[in-house]
Amino acid sequence: MAHISAVVTLRPIRFAFLVKPNDSKRLLEIFQINTCLWGGKFNPIIPIFGHVPKWWDRDDYKPESALQIVNGYLDAFEPDFLVEAEAGLAKGLGYDPDRILQLSAMLRRSSEPRGQAGLDVFDLYKDLYKKQFQFVRRHEHNIVELIPRTNALKSFCACLAGSFPEDEDLKYFGQGFCDAFDPKQVELSPEALAELYKEGFNSALQIGHSNIEINYQDHTDPTLFVMDAQDSRDLIDYWNLRAVRRNVRPIPIQWLDVLSPYCREYIEHCYRPLRGNPHGVMTHANVLFARSLTSAAIEQLYADYLRVDRDGANIRQDWYPPIWRPSPHFTVRNTRPILSAGEKTFDIQIDDDRTEVRFDNLYPDFAERYAASNARWANVVRFKDWLNSSRVATVFPCDYRSPKISRFHALQGKILSTTEGFVTFCKYKNISDLWRLSDGTTAISEWLKNNGVESQISDAGQATQQIINTLGGFRGISSFAHAEVVKLLNKISRRPISPSIQYQEFQNKIKNVVKGDIWRNKNAETLVELGAVELGLELKCAKCSTWGWHALRELDHVVACGLCLNKFSFPTIDPSSSQLSRWAYRLIGPFALPDYARGGYAASLTLRFFANTFGSHDTTITWSTGQILTLAPKQNIEADLILWHQRKVFNGLDHHAELVFGEAKSFRGENSEEKKVVVDAFEVEDVERMKQLAIRFPGAILVFATMKQAGDLSPAEIQRITKLASWGREYIHERRQTRAPVILLTGLELFAPYSLSQAWDTAGGRHAEIGKGHYGYTDNLRILADMTQQLYLSMPSYSEWLRAKWEKRNQRRQVRQAAAAPVRDAEDH
Repeated sequence: MAHISAVVTLRPIRFAFLVKPNDSKRLLEIFQINTCLWGGKFNPIIPIFGHVPKWWDRDDYKPESALQIVNGYLDAFEPDFLVEAEAGLAKGLGYDPDRILQLSAMLRRSSEPRGQAGLDVFDLYKDLYKKQFQFVRRHEHNIVELIPRTNALKSFCACLAGSFPEDEDLKYFGQGFCDAFDPKQVELSPEALAELYKEGFNSALQIGHSNIEINYQDHTDPTLFVMDAQDSRDLIDYWNLRAVRRNVRPIPIQWLDVLSPYCREYIEHCYRPLRGNPHGVMTHANVLFARSLTSAAIEQLYADYLRVDRDGANIRQDWYPPIWRPSPHFTVRNTRPILSAGEKTFDIQIDDDRTEVRFDNLYPDFAERYAASNARWANVVRFKDWLNSSRVATVFPCDYRSPKISRFHALQGKILSTTEGFVTFCKYKNISDLWRLSDGTTAISEWLKNNGVESQISDAGQATQQIINTLGGFRGISSFAHAEVVKLLNKISRRPISPSIQYQEFQNKIKNVVKGDIWRNKNAETLVELGAVELGLELKCAKCSTWGWHALRELDHVVACGLCLNKFSFPTIDPSSSQLSRWAYRLIGPFALPDYARGGYAASLTLRFFANTFGSHDTTITWSTGQILTLAPKQNIEADLILWHQRKVFNGLDHHAELVFGEAKSFRGENSEEKKVVVDAFEVEDVERMKQLAIRFPGAILVFATMKQAGDLSPAEIQRITKLASWGREYIHERRQTRAPVILLTGLELFAPYSLSQAWDTAGGRHAEIGKGHYGYTDNLRILADMTQQLYLSMPSYSEWLRAKWEKRNQRRQVRQAAAAPVRDAEDH
């Protein structure tokens, strides 16, 4: 019986507002709408443009297209809904039409029912007033309402502290804020802004995320964001930067001369030892200049108003952090913060007869019980299979735009698969939900079908499935994770008449090969206890003198010979005589199949590798054994295993799940010990099949796994896999990843007793060197592909390969330029 847990988290609906960068009028409206939404401060504003403008990067470095930048923002925030500032901005982004809203319909007019989605703050204001602000306070609150001196600063005030719509039928929001909190009105000036920064303040924008715990995933120092307070581009950048960073203070360039003393004081104040760090690490205030400012202006502004006379305290950044790009694997990962307004954990026991999960939906206490909107708040459900022992599918590809995963027959409707977990939208309070989870094979088959690929489990896949089920999961698979044990089982399966072996011989042979290995000292007992073999009695037939195995339930005074079919008497006179009877084990079920259980041993060991051996044991997979995929009417391709692999992050956002296709082989063909000619494990057609899968599913990871050791791979198969690996290293700009990373696993990895790092350390030499060189990243499949290609295919590292490729391209460019120079000179003369 498997045991999994489900953690349910309550958070606001997350909107992404799409607007053209120069649309200052609608941008102000977006600030006002977010002031009126619960959690609105953390809703991103995504700039939409037809091509990347010149101001986007000060050095004119533009590695992405406009669409890639927009998609990068979407992937960074994974919004539940898109809100168009004008119709058509969401075209081509792949969102469900029913989750694309218009700006004008976001808030409830005073005479209308609730808005289309999300919760506004009106009920929150009433709840806070009832519980806190109706009482006389010992200390005066610091809630302020900023009043701009001029209309030119109206958007800056709204971006910094929030503001309310001025439409007649929306004025009740601003009136409700004043009635509940009696804010202090402050006319915004440079002196007033400096004072607010020093003393601290609360505003309508901050009150809008009351009762929400904010778990920032950004680890940067405090930031002074020097910006043009009247430039809509800088306002968007500040809004998004504040949505992901804990401490960002905008410094309007219009007031920089007056704010200079405060800025310098703040920079010196932030330059201090990092609390709790014994190595002398210092914190800094990072001065970040907005993109609207020119490089020439930055130099003068920084020298005149921001530089301090203290060594080490001055940190300047002229480039805007690329929120739309995922963090490189070799840096500290920065993501959006995780919002939580409540959390509850449910422990669930799963067996073959019960795959239903029932849990109570969480809700904000201040919300009304009923409303017209179908998506008032969100519940995020995260499953954790602590032992990776369940067949239940708990990992799915991240698809928050137009999900193709199963809805789990949920009562609440659509479910989005994200790096947070499974997101479901809630309408009512005090409602329970019931999800019906499926096994990995069913989940992957349904996903393939939704992507236009029909599939069915293969015969070899059924054998692999039976092996894993018999041994109770991947921990049981460890019982034959040794080359000699696998060969023993295969040898027994090919014995004539009955696949059996004398019980003492079976136990002794396994114990001898694992002697002294603490991870394998119970292998024989595990195979017996979990049902890979069955105890019985071998009897010598009195008619044909042939030994035959008989199950204990079949023993009687008269037994039948399995070969000659004659009956003979049980040796009751001398039943203990080794000349007439002996206790023996017989392989049963899939273990009795020849040819290494039809390849089931290799496939199940490969699945075990990804579930338990590889990484830091903080990864989760959804897996399926072999399936036959119909890519086209006459194109059927078999994959020995398919899985979704996801790296989990404690107290953070998980990584995107990777799609993996595997080709698993045994020792040099299936019965190589009887063959004199060395047989390649991976033939031309095997490699071509995997390439076709990579073409159909760009970005998928291809795994070639064999029980052979690396030295047993033939030059021909190394060459053909190397060719595919080189092809797979090409970078797909639209997907921000390589085309098809190729992983090659040998017996060293498949038979690893505990972990990959331990197996490579024990092997020593090049394995230990590469393993230690990538310490901390060995849970990343793409890095594993790079490492195994270096080890077994003698390929350069991906970074070296990329550098050589760039140098060749640069040389060709220089040759072309040199050839074109004389032509230009001739034309000039």
